[in-house]
Amino acid sequence: MYGLLEILEYSDNKKTAFQNLYENADIKEQFLLRSVLAQALQDCPKIIPSHGTDWFLCVLASHHKCEDDTMRILQGLMRMFDDIGFGLLTENIEWKDLNRIADESLIGISFFRKHIEEMNKRHAAPSVEYYSEAGALAFQRLGYDDIGEDFTGWTDFIEKEMAITSIIING
Repeated sequence: MYGLLEILEYSDNKKTAFQNLYENADIKEQFLLRSVLAQALQDCPKIIPSHGTDWFLCVLASHHKCEDDTMRILQGLMRMFDDIGFGLLTENIEWKDLNRIADESLIGISFFRKHIEEMNKRHAAPSVEYYSEAGALAFQRLGYDDIGEDFTGWTDFIEKEMAITSIIING
């Protein structure tokens, strides 16, 4: 989070005041402060390569969901950027791990919705709704009922708030 402050063109006094406020805040207030920081960083092109994880957490915090759910979504985002895939089966035609299904569904819909829609239209691949249901059920089975119940809310939020990331990934 502190590296993100350096990117902003704030005076040293303003940066120090923000850091002090953050350090003296409880966890809920820290999430709110991360949300404020994400808003200030919206138009910063160097943010993802230099401080990607912090930026993702700040943006996710602005969705104002509980900390456990937010951290689980962050964990899925980070895991999927190394190895994204689609589908419920492995190459050996075995069921994928529930964590993998949950993360791939969330990331796939959030960042690759148009690709999934095209594959569905042209090649009869599973639809966005199919992946949405699979992802929601996987999160619920993993004990993240709130994420499962608001799966569409999470995918819509990530798709909207991290649009620049979609451009970088797809572009």
